[in-house]
Amino acid sequence: MTERVVRVAAASLLFLGGCERLPTGPASPGNTPVRGITFVDWTAGGYAGDSAHDALAGLAGTGANTVVLIVTAYQPDPEAKALRAQDPRTPSPGALRTALQAARDLGLRIVLKPHVDLDDGAWRGAIAPPDPAAWFASYRRFILPLAALADSVGAACFVVGTELGGTLEDEAEWLATIRAVRSVFSGSLLYAASWDEAARVPFWGALDLVGVDFYFPVATRRDPGRFDILAAWQPWVERLRLLGRQTGRRVLLTEVGYRSVDGAGMKPYARDGGGELDLAEQADLYWAALEATAGQSWCEGLCWWNWPADGSGGPRNRDYTPRGKPAERELAAAWGGER
Repeated sequence: MTERVVRVAAASLLFLGGCERLPTGPASPGNTPVRGITFVDWTAGGYAGDSAHDALAGLAGTGANTVVLIVTAYQPDPEAKALRAQDPRTPSPGALRTALQAARDLGLRIVLKPHVDLDDGAWRGAIAPPDPAAWFASYRRFILPLAALADSVGAACFVVGTELGGTLEDEAEWLATIRAVRSVFSGSLLYAASWDEAARVPFWGALDLVGVDFYFPVATRRDPGRFDILAAWQPWVERLRLLGRQTGRRVLLTEVGYRSVDGAGMKPYARDGGGELDLAEQADLYWAALEATAGQSWCEGLCWWNWPADGSGGPRNRDYTPRGKPAERELAAAWGGER
């Protein structure tokens, strides 16, 4: 019986016994190629701001070897015919290039990940354009310059789309989009599917990696023990393994994250800002995610959500970032960082 099977079996027994928090060592470092964190900003110039360079250096200090940079376009509602790539909240090309160069200088692998958000804050998965040809033409005008920029700085990966489940039936448009991106970008391509969308993406075969934004529930109660969480990961690990086998592609968790609040593992996707501060629970969730995916043959790696370019975070912050919290120490302990 392998060490990993013993570890999982012990976790399952503890889960059935309803254990409380137990002391553990650092999560297994594993051997996944990608140890990533998503660097985020929703302003025109924030990626080039005074705080951004220090924030990026802090990200690298966790032992991360990969930075994911998001660039967000906007549209007014799910049925809009086109999106806006010149919104004041969209990072400017100059600011983005500054961040990309800083990441290169720090020796980080680069993944560029476009998003499309709705003005009212609704989820992008609801986007369902009535005129797919017009919408995808607009979408390609947004992402192709980004793909060319990513190629110019030697980015490792480009994400052709993120959580756009309402457009999946337009397979021909997606295949045309993928071909267009390949014409300007020489690295690996992937799509970042929502955790409940990945099984129905029809064009995985045209891509190099399967991306999953992983917000699966991994707890059934508030304040679970570490081994409770690890046991709850096991069905999802099997599901991801099967996804990799069926697609013939390795799986990259393009987003995984937990807010530093009580009960964060029950609904990791809940971003409403409520909840009682609980730094220890966030750290436990980080440990379990790192432990569950370490050494998995299907897993290309994890990209944690998120690390703000404005330097925010710290022990009073209840949002997703691990910056300045015990969760950051969990990352550094597993990844060999300096924190």
